[in-house]
Amino acid sequence: MAGLRIIPRLDIKGPNLIKGIRLEGLRVVGDPHAFALRYYAQGADEMVFMDIVASLYQRNSLSDIIRRAANQIYIPITVGGGIRSLDDVDNMLRSGLTRWPSTRQPSRGRH
Repeated sequence: MAGLRIIPRLDIKGPNLIKGIRLEGLRVVGDPHAFALRYYAQGADEMVFMDIVASLYQRNSLSDIIRRAANQIYIPITVGGGIRSLDDVDNMLRSGLTRWPSTRQPSRGRH
């Protein structure tokens, strides 16, 4: 299959990797960094980190997770969730972000 790419999506809540259970509940499955390293070792082409509750709680807690991953994973890293301002974008770029999916333009200041 030419052109097939493996892009794991890691759903994050706080410092934990989580998994949804029948779209109703969430359970902690482990350390996102350990899973990212495992996916990278297995040949992932890109990694997606999504903080699924960041906007709900008005936070952005992925920078430490992204920084740890970017130090050992040499593939594109996409981050989603909680990026609301240009400062957030700048912080994520400094942490190792290579792609940022957005449905809106970030504001100039923190909101």
